[in-house]
Amino acid sequence: MIRLSGKAYAVNDEEQILWRDKISEEQPYLANVYPGDTRDIGIIFCIDEAEVEYFNLGVKPIFREVYTMGNAVAKAKGYYITDRCIECGRCMAKCPQKCIDKGTSFVIRQNNCLHCGSCYENCKVKAIERM
Repeated sequence: MIRLSGKAYAVNDEEQILWRDKISEEQPYLANVYPGDTRDIGIIFCIDEAEVEYFNLGVKPIFREVYTMGNAVAKAKGYYITDRCIECGRCMAKCPQKCIDKGTSFVIRQNNCLHCGSCYENCKVKAIERM
């Protein structure tokens, strides 16, 4: 699964015509969808700054990566374990993806986390916080 988060804007009128013609040429089946001049109702837009999140939900644990386009800055998402952790292991037991590791302290592997909040909801000492 891929999620794209960014701001879209319509290209200028001159580019609308240029891109509409190019798309129609490269995707001839669209003539069935937009016959005649009905293709003129489409608006061509551009997204040049965005965050792209890739999820592979077909593996366990799941896998995710975040990329950016243009000058976009990736926003921190998910949960992290603070130094209030008493290392009881409850979060590890409740994580559906088993992506919490015990080392010198407990750590959530962010690239495998569902962001479901199960660890957060089950921590009795409130040592897990949302980013």
